[in-house]
Amino acid sequence: MAAPARYLDHVERLAKAIASGDLASGTRLPPQRDYADAHELAISTVTRIYAELARRGLAVGEIGRGTFVRSPAVGAAAAFAQWAPAPGVLDGVDLAFNYPVLPEQTEAFRQALREMASGSDLSALLAHTPHDGRLTDRRAAAEWLSRRDGIRVSPDSLVVCAGGQHALDVLQLALCRAGEPVAVEALTYPGWKALAAMRDIPLAAVAMTADGLDASALDKLCRVHAGRLRVVYTMPTLHNPLGSVMPLAQRRALVQVARRHDLLLIDDSAYGFLVADAPPPLRLLAPERTFEVCSLSKPGAPGLRIAYLVAPPSHLPRVHAAMRASVWSAAPLMAQLASRWLSDGTIDLWVTRKRGLAERRQAIALACLDGLRSTGYAGAFHRLVPVPAPIRCDDVVAALHARGVAVTPVDAFAAPGQTAPAAIRVALGSPGSDAALQAALAQVAAVMKALQRG
Repeated sequence: MAAPARYLDHVERLAKAIASGDLASGTRLPPQRDYADAHELAISTVTRIYAELARRGLAVGEIGRGTFVRSPAVGAAAAFAQWAPAPGVLDGVDLAFNYPVLPEQTEAFRQALREMASGSDLSALLAHTPHDGRLTDRRAAAEWLSRRDGIRVSPDSLVVCAGGQHALDVLQLALCRAGEPVAVEALTYPGWKALAAMRDIPLAAVAMTADGLDASALDKLCRVHAGRLRVVYTMPTLHNPLGSVMPLAQRRALVQVARRHDLLLIDDSAYGFLVADAPPPLRLLAPERTFEVCSLSKPGAPGLRIAYLVAPPSHLPRVHAAMRASVWSAAPLMAQLASRWLSDGTIDLWVTRKRGLAERRQAIALACLDGLRSTGYAGAFHRLVPVPAPIRCDDVVAALHARGVAVTPVDAFAAPGQTAPAAIRVALGSPGSDAALQAALAQVAAVMKALQRG
């Protein structure tokens, strides 16, 4: 009898069948025991086969239902990859990503470039800059954060990064080790997941309350890992995708656990600017162990590719080394542009405008999605729409893709080993007009109702 094929041979054969259409999207793969018996494999081997298909975005496991084939488009959505919806009734509307750019920002950009070209030392923008950024740029960011927090932020504790994702990359490079677990919320940012997967950093899921990461669950997880857990990544202010804001008492409980187990905290505040009365960031509660990432992609514009990383002084050498090993330094042209807008109040003006835009679009979403039991923070740029059984999230995502609307299945945010709620996330920030958003949300409602009718 011939030896059974290696598990990767099975993965490649199934992947080829999915790519060719022989295994159509939505096809239920055989139960693991049946596949194991048919191919003379151990069940543990079949588990690896199905897990690898899921990692590639070619399949999804659903509790109580089995493992199903995913189309490339749905797989891309679940991987949080940028993808263009198929031409449909709306010719493509992005409800998967949030890029809230105000109409007046283009002219502000044009005017700033003119002023910089005529009044700046352009030769300085063509030269290498320090790894942590020019002092003038760090001062501008520090003053902006000081106004936000009501307490002074030292420019010496701040690093200018090439966007929020780069800041997270720097932190993983500086703080995390391959094979050593990092704690994350049960639903976490896909960009952090992607970085960890590339570096073989296992993510350990922490249960959540309605308001965010559960400190008592983190305490238990630390005891299970017995000193191997050193880093926690969290989104306490306007969690993505849940929209929760962790209250002060829960933040203090988290800090208490972090000090008990000597944990480092990473506070990703990508959407925090939308919460006007937010509790203090974790950095103010535990400055000796907290790193905060403040990206300008949402309050400013994604094309800026500028974010500010605030770190405890004792860890700055590692952060600087990680900057040196990654992109050396952020682009000085964009860093100077961001500094101008921080210093002259432009960013603050846009923050006010975008808070109003988010509230208006939430109201539009509530009206368009009436009866679908959607949830979200009243000032956020996204909402969750539950997908009731027996409908599958993949079917909703695929149907909307066919109509030219991109959305994200919530399992894109699920930490490894976690089962995400059956829901889709609809992003409200990217459509260029309220009318375009209304039309896209009308398609979401129509698809949900059509699938419910069966």
